Amino acid sequence: MTQKKLIREAEEIQAMCGGRVIKAHHVHLTLLFLGDTNMDRIDTLLETMKKISVKRFELELNKISYWKHNQIVFAGASHYPDELFVLVESLKNSLTEAGFLFDNRNYKPHITLIRKAFRPIDNQPMKPVLWSIGQWHLVQSKSGPEGADYISLAHWPLK
Repeated sequence: MTQKKLIREAEEIQAMCGGRVIKAHHVHLTLLFLGDTNMDRIDTLLETMKKISVKRFELELNKISYWKHNQIVFAGASHYPDELFVLVESLKNSLTEAGFLFDNRNYKPHITLIRKAFRPIDNQPMKPVLWSIGQWHLVQSKSGPEGADYISLAHWPLK
């Protein structure tokens, strides 16, 4: 399983950068951050998401980097497939048409592996991990005593 391979990588580098390795079931690639959405708009959101149609793709994660501003260590790729950016743009366009607000910053794909890291580890090569992306999820983040938990509300296949 891809998530477990990435967590093993994170456990190996944790000694160099400190911080807390995330749980394997929390490993994900965020496509777009909606923020708070009223529950009365969930049906509209689900209908809007059904219209997204993008080809499946593979992502080769092959480097580890660090963002000081939020103290995370993350897995990244030397090259991201065009289909990933088509998926993100399709989401943005569909959500805009449906009147949803979202974080519209430039998309920087990454997979968080370690939080609260206190020593930089930047652009370190890692043994490549191939992630076959065949579906995407609408996920709700819920804060709890042990941090955020993620709940999949729906998912859709890529073609």
